[in-house]
Amino acid sequence: MDSAAVLIMAIALVFLGIGFGYFLGSRGNRSSNVPELESGLTSLSDAIDRITKSVSAQQVSSAESSAALRTELTVSIANQSESLLRSVSEVKAQAQQLSSVLSRSGARGQWGEMELTRLVEAAGMINRVHFLDQNTIDSAQGKLRPDLQVMLSNGRCILIDAKTPMDSFLRSAGNQSEESIDALMSAHADAVIRHIEQLGRKAYGAEVLEAIDFVVMFLPSEALLEAALHQRPDLLDFAFSRNIVPATPTTLFALLRAVSLGWQNSDMVEQAEEISRLSQEMYSRLDTVLSHFASVGKSLGAAVGHYNSAVGSIETRLRPTGRALTDLGVRGVKNESELSATPSLDVFASNLSDSDSVT
Repeated sequence: MDSAAVLIMAIALVFLGIGFGYFLGSRGNRSSNVPELESGLTSLSDAIDRITKSVSAQQVSSAESSAALRTELTVSIANQSESLLRSVSEVKAQAQQLSSVLSRSGARGQWGEMELTRLVEAAGMINRVHFLDQNTIDSAQGKLRPDLQVMLSNGRCILIDAKTPMDSFLRSAGNQSEESIDALMSAHADAVIRHIEQLGRKAYGAEVLEAIDFVVMFLPSEALLEAALHQRPDLLDFAFSRNIVPATPTTLFALLRAVSLGWQNSDMVEQAEEISRLSQEMYSRLDTVLSHFASVGKSLGAAVGHYNSAVGSIETRLRPTGRALTDLGVRGVKNESELSATPSLDVFASNLSDSDSVT
């Protein structure tokens, strides 16, 4: 065996001895720490068991809460769905009832007139003062009866006629075919055009001298005019050329409100003129009363002057004669010296004269 092999074997034996000694040392240390290790493992196992039980309990509670919440949501959604279906059914029934009512021309006319009355009252106007409802007008064509005659503050008036062309409009609401809807909307626009032509032929402006040169055709729904304009974009020009102004609740309310404000301004002007007239009349009457007082003052001054003249005559004429008679032995019930003194009113007369001069 050469030296190199011996050296390698020696090194291997050294490492083997070191490893064996480490093994024996570590084995001895493990033997002495076995009780502490077993105790730590037991505590760890107990903690793991408690965590496992807590997690299991939380999972059970979460499952129960989720089930209760799911049940509550299911019941709530069912109740809301039932309530919604009931509301939809009621709305559908009311819509059908309303459609059935509006399908009658008489009911549609009453609806238009009611909307017209509601608007004119909302604008702050008073019946028989600012407007006339269903007023009959005699004309060469016979009796004309506009639905509303709105009086203006300058003595003129605006005539309003309510129209409710709704036959084709209502039928289109329950139709599913697009072609049928277009045909019904076209028929609706034609109906509005016919109403415009009828109002134009009545010639309200020529028959009612106080009326302005256009007539308002009231449509009680914005949708009625909008649908007609969609089919006939030239509808407004067609109406204006015949002195007819189509109006919906929004535009008519604005017009009526402007008329109402005109009446208020006119009333204010009239009140101001009346105040001015009454003020002039009051000052005129006050001047008359003051002139009467001046005459009374002058009369009182003259009376005081005459009174003082009489007092002076008594003092200078009568009393000296009385004293002379007394000296001569004439006796009466009272002597002259016992007679009442007659006061003079010179001071009063002077004050009255000053006041009269001031007046």
